[in-house]
Amino acid sequence: MLQGQFRAELDAVESYLRSALNPMPLAALEQFWESMFYSLLSEGKRFRPLLSLLTARALGKPQESVLPLAAAVELIHTYSLIHDDLPTLDNDDLRRGRPTNHKVYGEAMALLAGDGLLTCAFSLLSQSFSPNAITAIHLLAEAAGPRGMVGGQVLDIQAQNPSLEVLEEIHKRKTGALIRVSVEAAAVLCEATSEQQSALSEYGAHLGLAFQLADDLQDYSPAKPEKVSFVNALGVEGTRERLAKASDDALESLFIFPDSADPLRAMIGMNTRRA
Repeated sequence: MLQGQFRAELDAVESYLRSALNPMPLAALEQFWESMFYSLLSEGKRFRPLLSLLTARALGKPQESVLPLAAAVELIHTYSLIHDDLPTLDNDDLRRGRPTNHKVYGEAMALLAGDGLLTCAFSLLSQSFSPNAITAIHLLAEAAGPRGMVGGQVLDIQAQNPSLEVLEEIHKRKTGALIRVSVEAAAVLCEATSEQQSALSEYGAHLGLAFQLADDLQDYSPAKPEKVSFVNALGVEGTRERLAKASDDALESLFIFPDSADPLRAMIGMNTRRA
């Protein structure tokens, strides 16, 4: 679905990822780099980096101004998937229809591949030409770290029949933080006004919630219900209602923007149709 409408943007992200990460010419590290690329260049949706590029378009800025951020966000997302799949966490054998990283390269190499992607992310973003690069780095670190994605993962593994309030806190951090910062940090790099930054941050927060709600509906199986899932807490219809509300809120957040933000508006509908 994304591939059709946003082919040019997705190709730009793909090209940047391939050119920005240059493997060291050291034979002993060949498998390590192969492990990183195995997960990074798999058939992902590139939802988060696409949001960064579309934010630049909404603000009338060239996509090149946010490509380092778009790539950094995707590196961090990929590292989190590699680590989530490890036996010590979710213990998954398949990811996107292929064996997970640790099934191909072993647990130690998968762990280090994730570490490598995480640190490369900040190296790439530090090369941004924007005068606001330091602010963007700070936002990304907060979104990826203990106050964001990592903290959400901790809450997730500790959860035992979580209440709706706890469930929202888990996914605001584990899923929502990285989606929000894809938009928020892009606005900073594009030197958006404070009003624009606030509106785009709200959009990212609402879309992050909507993304998780759609994921939970898509993954729902009555035979094997997920413990940490909005469907488990709200039921199918309740989750659909919450998805509609979060999607409406995301759309409302963009009311100050002209037609240049229509691609961001389209992302809301694309997400809803997954459920």
